[in-house]
Amino acid sequence: MDLEKEEIVRVLVLEPQKKSYDTISQLLSEWFGDYIELTWRSVFENGAEEIRKNQYDLLITEIQFPELEDSPESVLETIMDLAGPSELPVVVFTKAEGKQLPIHAFQLGINEYFGKRRLKKNVLEHRFRNLFREVYRKKVVSIQMDDSLKRFQDLYGMNQSEIQDLNSMVKKFKKELEKEYEEKLNLETEKKKMQNVFGMYVDPIIVESLMNNTLSLDQKGKEQEVSVLFSDIRGYTTLSEKMKPEQVISFLNEYFTAMTEVILGYGGMIDKYIGDSIMCLFGAPVFQEDHRQNALDCAVEMVQVFELWQPKWEQIYGFVPKIGIGLASGKAIVGNVGSFQKLSYTAVGDTVNMASRLESIAKPMEVYVSEGLYNFLPEEYANKYKYEELEPVKIKGKEGLHRILSVKPI
Repeated sequence: MDLEKEEIVRVLVLEPQKKSYDTISQLLSEWFGDYIELTWRSVFENGAEEIRKNQYDLLITEIQFPELEDSPESVLETIMDLAGPSELPVVVFTKAEGKQLPIHAFQLGINEYFGKRRLKKNVLEHRFRNLFREVYRKKVVSIQMDDSLKRFQDLYGMNQSEIQDLNSMVKKFKKELEKEYEEKLNLETEKKKMQNVFGMYVDPIIVESLMNNTLSLDQKGKEQEVSVLFSDIRGYTTLSEKMKPEQVISFLNEYFTAMTEVILGYGGMIDKYIGDSIMCLFGAPVFQEDHRQNALDCAVEMVQVFELWQPKWEQIYGFVPKIGIGLASGKAIVGNVGSFQKLSYTAVGDTVNMASRLESIAKPMEVYVSEGLYNFLPEEYANKYKYEELEPVKIKGKEGLHRILSVKPI
């Protein structure tokens, strides 16, 4: 793809170890291809000099350097002071350890924080794509504004003083636009929080489908291909008995919020919360051709996000919770169940029973899937995850034994 120089996102990587730089470079090139241009500096002062040039759209940096005696916190503060005047987005990618480091980093205003020792490629890709989308949007807006200004200058012929005045006005206009966008973004964030809470009563996908007239309130069921996901916290009953009531509610809110973010991100519909368990559907009420892929990617990321939360939960609540997930794909009866006073959109049938059964036998921090899901995955998924065939299981109400697999990231 031929891109204008101005359209390329310029990334400065401040990293003392070539091996770490090669890892970052390989991942970013794989994800963003020609849309990025990387500059590497291994010595801190050389990197600081590059930051001062104000030529970059994103900074990825370590906070431990062999030539510096400063603490990671002090190096982080120096980096943010350098990046602050140009409002350069900062991603920390570090081997430094300490529970307070990420907190301190986000208080200083960094955009993302990753520990090298707990690198999860899928989570990393998801968060980098969100960040790059925002960086690229601002860059394109800036390019468009500058092009418009240049055409205006060429059309009307302006002297240097008038151009400077117009430039100042445009810069002010840019800041107002960015401020307006940030306010809109904050509003969307608050709206999303409300949807997460309201979603315990009416799922956001249901609301959207009703508003778009793609879902009828008629109490009629239909058979449809879906993927069903069940997740459950292992040993939760025993753990909750040791916690205060307010701790139980606080933990569940954090757990459900984290998992809901992942589920909605893959187009899943939360069917219900059952104590500490979650049931959700992919491919219903709005059918998705890729419901199997979405369900599997979602399940793996749920485990990875859960792992990211475990240190915090251990610190706050004094225990390390673990999750188990079951996935099944196939035909199910979907539709509205209940009365005219309260309806619940749900799915019933063998596929639902299979997913529930797999969740019940899944080992802690593992994802079990049915052959109905595995057999119909695209070819590229054969190498995307590591699959381990397990002992066949008996499913209540169905004859014979059924093949199941465990799925883990590579």
